[in-house]
Amino acid sequence: MKNYYTKIKALTFCATLGALVACEQENSFLLLEENVSSTKKNIEVLAKGTCDTNNYMPIDAISGTDYNDDINTQIDDRSCSYDYYQYNNFGVYKLKASDNDNPGTLQVRMERSSSKQNFSNGKFLQVKGTVRINSAGSVTDNISDNDVKDGDGTYFAQVKGKHTNPYGNESQDPAIVLFIAKPKRNNSGKGSVILQNGKVKDFKIYAELVKKRGGSGADGRRMVYITTVKRNTNFNVDIKTEFYTSNGLKRQRVRYTINGVTKTHEISTQNTRTSGTYTQKKAEPIETRIRIGGYRCKGGTADIRWNRNLDLIKN
Repeated sequence: MKNYYTKIKALTFCATLGALVACEQENSFLLLEENVSSTKKNIEVLAKGTCDTNNYMPIDAISGTDYNDDINTQIDDRSCSYDYYQYNNFGVYKLKASDNDNPGTLQVRMERSSSKQNFSNGKFLQVKGTVRINSAGSVTDNISDNDVKDGDGTYFAQVKGKHTNPYGNESQDPAIVLFIAKPKRNNSGKGSVILQNGKVKDFKIYAELVKKRGGSGADGRRMVYITTVKRNTNFNVDIKTEFYTSNGLKRQRVRYTINGVTKTHEISTQNTRTSGTYTQKKAEPIETRIRIGGYRCKGGTADIRWNRNLDLIKN
C-alpha cells in the first residue's frame, strides 16, 4: 500500500463516514500467519493505505475487473511501497525489502487466500494458473540456495494446513509446503547472481517442506529443487492439496506440477515434539488453504505475476 496514514487519521476518517463499526471489525481470515505474536491475533481494521506494521487489513484488491478474483476478491497487502495492479492479463504483486516489519516478526507480502477446505476423505483444493517472475528477493549471504537458511527468494504460493495436537509455540496457521523462486547464482547459490542484459537471467524454483507437522525454520523444514525458469517468461503452476485416510489415520498430501515437473509430498502425522509421551499423539489434518501472490523479500524487490487464467477448484 503506497499511501501513508496513521491509526488516528484512519479511525477519524472512518468515523467521519459513519463507518466506525466496519473499521473495528476483526478480519482474521486472511491474516492468520506464522509467527504472529499473541498481541497481533486480533487485527484492528484501518482505512486503506495504513503502513502501521501492527495493524493490517484484507482489502478489495481492485475496483472493476479483477484478474485473480477466482481465489479471493480480497488481498492481504502489507506492502507500503506498492499496490496491487494489473497489466497485460496479469495480476502484479510487488514487494520491497524496506517494507519488512521491524524487528521482522511479520514479513512483507501481498497475497490472496482461498477459503478453507475442512478435512473429509477425498476432499481437495487445487489452484491452476500461469506465473511470470520478473524479480525475487536477493541477499548475498554465502549460503547455498538449497539451504532453508538462505535469505534469497520470494514465495509465490503456499499451502496451509492446520492439524490436531499442536505442541508448544507452533504456528496457529502453519504452512506445510511453500513454493519459492530464487535468483540463480554461481557456485550453487553462494556466488554472484547470473545476469543477462543487466537483469537476473533465471530463477530456481524450490518447494520448502515441513519435516513434521508444526515444523518451521532451518530445523523444521527442508528444500526440494523443482525446476529453473527464465525471467519474465510464463510457466504453468498446478498445486493440489488433498485429504485421504490410510490405516485409520487422517492424512494429507500435496501434489504439484510446476513448469512441467510433477512431484508429490506426503505430510507427516508426527508433531515437532521429539521426546516424552507427547510423541504418541498424532498430528492429523483439520483443514487446508492455498495462498498465492508474493511473500518474503529480504533484499531488493520482488515482482510476481499471476495470469488471469488463475483457477481455484474445490470439491
